[in-house]
Amino acid sequence: MTTATRTETPTAPLPPAASAALARLEQVVPPLELVFTASRYQAATVHYRELAEQGDYDGCLTLGDEMAMCRCELQAAGRLDLIGVVS
Repeated sequence: MTTATRTETPTAPLPPAASAALARLEQVVPPLELVFTASRYQAATVHYRELAEQGDYDGCLTLGDEMAMCRCELQAAGRLDLIGVVS
């Protein structure tokens, strides 16, 4: 019976160039939780417009709260760009 040689992959500290590359990658590919938040926001805006056209203003208030919560989460993460807010 043979045993495989175990090789360790260094994980820290990252060289400055690797840290910079990782930061650039995180701007291009946002964390999945932020993608879900942006999707919830966009779905809520569509539903909000539909309810407003129907005159369901109570439903609009509920969706407005959802949109505000999503916007706050994205703002805290510095990723309002995911919902089209350009600063």
